[in-house]
Amino acid sequence: MTRPSRPGTIQDAVRRAYVAVGGVENAAADMGLSLSSASYGTELREDRPGGLGVNYLDRLGRVDVAAALPVAQHFATLAGGVFQPIDWSGPIAGGVHALTREFSDVLQVHAEAHSSTSGDPADYTPEEARRQIREIDELVGAALRLRAAMVEKAGGAA
Repeated sequence: MTRPSRPGTIQDAVRRAYVAVGGVENAAADMGLSLSSASYGTELREDRPGGLGVNYLDRLGRVDVAAALPVAQHFATLAGGVFQPIDWSGPIAGGVHALTREFSDVLQVHAEAHSSTSGDPADYTPEEARRQIREIDELVGAALRLRAAMVEKAGGAA
């Protein structure tokens, strides 16, 4: 079991990576570290910075990709962005159709959220916001799948 950590810290990202692989014991085994060394990666102390080397986090993410997600999200947030995993298994053929369909879904949710049937026509309710996030994620996924197809057709040039 890992110790509590402050949300938004690297220690919290490491803790969430450990949870993703089934706990600190599994993470330690996957990284080839002792349990105490792995646990040290979630320690937050003012007298000395705790931490775990990025090489170990890279190894853990390669052993179990679920561990890479919280670390990627942490660093994306630090960089002023977001990290959104993409399901690459979707069809690439018809990419423009998928992109416009997903954008239409975003517009539909927006229209419903601002209609007279909404609980708050002037804004999104929490449930409407959650639904819109799902639709936006699907739109982003469709856009990135289409982009990947175009990069491949361009011979790898981005």
